[in-house]
Formats: sequence, structure tokens, C-alpha cells
Amino acid sequence: MSISNLIFKYGIYYPVILLRGEWIGRHLKALEETQYASQDQIERLQLERLNRLLQHAKTKVPHYADLPELPLTSLEQLREIPLLEKDFLRNHADQMYSRKTGLLTRYKTTGGSTGAPVTLRKDSVGMAHELAATWRGYHWAGIGIGDKQARFWGIPATKKDYCRARLIDYVAHRKRLSAFAFSEDDLDKYFLELLKFKPDYFYGYVSMIRQFADYVERAGRRGVLKPKAIVTTAEALTEPDRQQIETIFECRVYNEYGCGELGTIAHECEQRSLHLSAENMIVEVLGESGDPVKVGEPGEAVVTDLVNFSMPLIRYRLKDYITLSDKNCCCGLSLPVIFGIQGREYDILINSKGQRFHGEFFLYMFEDLKKIGLPVRAFKITQNGSNIRLSISASSEIFSLVRAHLLHEFKDRFDASFDYKFERVGYIPREPSGKLRLVERIA
Repeated sequence: MSISNLIFKYGIYYPVILLRGEWIGRHLKALEETQYASQDQIERLQLERLNRLLQHAKTKVPHYADLPELPLTSLEQLREIPLLEKDFLRNHADQMYSRKTGLLTRYKTTGGSTGAPVTLRKDSVGMAHELAATWRGYHWAGIGIGDKQARFWGIPATKKDYCRARLIDYVAHRKRLSAFAFSEDDLDKYFLELLKFKPDYFYGYVSMIRQFADYVERAGRRGVLKPKAIVTTAEALTEPDRQQIETIFECRVYNEYGCGELGTIAHECEQRSLHLSAENMIVEVLGESGDPVKVGEPGEAVVTDLVNFSMPLIRYRLKDYITLSDKNCCCGLSLPVIFGIQGREYDILINSKGQRFHGEFFLYMFEDLKKIGLPVRAFKITQNGSNIRLSISASSEIFSLVRAHLLHEFKDRFDASFDYKFERVGYIPREPSGKLRLVERIA
């Protein structure tokens, strides 16, 4: 580690989190031991933490006053507690707050992927647990505290939030690159900034890092920036994206899965397995009936946060669809593995037969266009009932050919009875958070 990175680690980052009551040292040390624990040991730890959380929630949080008799004797009894909906969290937050005094708390507003943000209250101990799990996951990628980060992310709109973000970026030793600017000039400016900054790793939205990689390739600048790892998050990481990014920057891509309310839920190891932070949370995978699906089958992710006592989230519906593996990873970690993330409910399109199609199914159609000489710059697919709108950014010379090819593919592989509308656009707008939603189903 360089002198500069050591200074940031011990002279800035550690003192700041200590002042905020978010000291991660002992939590990180514990996590790096339990990551090799047996499944029985992990489940005993989860049950112990769950009972502690439920006892607190029952006596200190109005919404949970009617919890069942405690303590629970098995994790299966957690299913007796009703599911927590995002709308309830959004509209009745006051019933979710702990009445216990002495908790050092702070508020956090998530990006609101569906257009309606959620405000969370987190205590400092819960934040410390969350940070520790994040740094453990980064350690799997060879990244340490104090390393320089190039952050491909959103820029806050208000002056107050912008100044706060700049301060956090300084403490975390990172340079933020706006996800809202994507002209060739902007990308060239980013490259020059990073050439001077010399980041140890990249972090950010898949789509933005992919586009930056494409720029580096076009500009003939491959091999100039040399991050030791790249961590992608927030959007689906397809295999073509991974291959392109890894080829251009000559380093490994490590995927991260999480949400604003809970922080990171799983990190990717060197074997590309997404390992759950099982010590900090319980993840259930449920079918449409509300019962657990068999391991290896997809279902809705329902998460219980075991470490935030200020605003307990118990059986919180993420509206994500995931699949758990029944096999241990050969990397040596014993933590549970997610091998399939189908994405949000609105990222899944449904045909007239009721069959569900994950967004990645359609992404490969656009990858195939490149192979036949019809590359598009960007696209978005929107479903509203039996109507499909395809917004495509492509040159006027190839747009009609792209339209004909995709119309055939959609009718043949998705649904022949639907109405398809194609429109040529200059660009695809991003969400306020900076995310790029390429597939959307309107309820």
C-alpha cells in the first residue's frame, strides 16, 4: 500500500468512522472468521441475533408490538411474522422507529428506483456492521481500506447534498465521475482525471463502466489505466459486459448485490460466486404462495436485517427475484451463494401465456445485433400490458434493419400477438439516481 493510501486509512478514514460511532475493526475481524464457519454455526448466530432483534422490536418499536412469543427456537418460526411492504415503510415510518434512547442514529433516503424514495433510520452500530461486511467483500477482490476508488456514480442535485457527497468522497479516498454526463468530451475528461488520480479500483454502475471501457477502446488508450479490480453494482452484469470490461482494463470484475435500505447483501469472490452476508441478515426466497421455494428454484427475496435496531426491517420484501445455490463454492468460503438474480419485479416482462422473461433475455438480442453488423448505441424496452415500446438509439442508416430484425426476434421468441412500437431516439434518459433501466414493465 502506498504512503498516500496509508495516510488516508489511518489518518482520515479510521478517525472519522470512530467519531461517528461506526468503528468496524472488531466486526470486520469477526466476519473474516465466520466466513469459514459451518452452516450450523451461521444459523445459530443468526437465531441468536434474530431473538435479540425481535425482543428489542417487540418492546421498543410500535409496529412490532404484537410479535409472537419469544424467544424463537428455530429460524423457521420467523415465517410466523407478516411480511413488511415497501409502501408501509414509506408511509408509516414513524411506527417503525425505535423508542430506545441513546442510539446514535442517522437518516438515509434511498434512490427510489420506482420513483418513490424510502427514508431509513440507521444506528451507528448497524452502520458499522454494514461497512464491515462491505470491506470484507472488497478484500475478496484484493481491495483494502485507503485504496483509491474511481466512483462512477450519480451526483446529488442540491448544493447541501453535493457538498456532503464531496466530503464523504474525500474521506473515502475516491474521485466521483458523474453518471449523468456521457458525451465523448465528458468521457475524455474523466480519462484525464483518472490518469492523474491513478485509482486502485473502479466502482459503479455497470452501464457507465461499460461505456467508459468502450471509450477507452475507441480512443486507443487500452492499458494506460490499470486498476487492480473493478466492482460493479446496481444494474445487471451480463457476461458480455463482464468480458468487455475485463478485456479492456485487464483486471477482474467483481459483482456486488444490494439495495439502499440494507446496504450490500452479497459480494462476489474470486470464483465469481455471490456470497451472502449471512451474519448480518437472513434471506428467505419465497414463491407466489408465500412459502419457501426449494433451493435452486427462483423466488422473491425477503430479508431480515439483524443489525439495525433503530428501525428494524423484519421480513422486508425487496421485490427482487433470486436463486440460491445448494452447492458450496470452491473458494473455501462457506457463506450461502446466490447464483441467479432475476432483478426487480418491474425488470421482468410477461407474455400473453404468463411466462416471465428476465431483462437479460432481451439484452442478448442486442448483443446479437453487433455480431451481424447492426450495433445500436443504447436502447430501452417498455411493456404496458400487450404493448411493447422499443426506444433505440442508432444511426438512421441501420434503424430500419434493426427494427426488422428485432420485430422478428420478439414475435418468434417472446410473443407474436403483442403490438410493437419502435422509436428512434438520441439517447436513453437515466433515473434520478443515475441508474439506467433498460427493461421496464409498467403495472
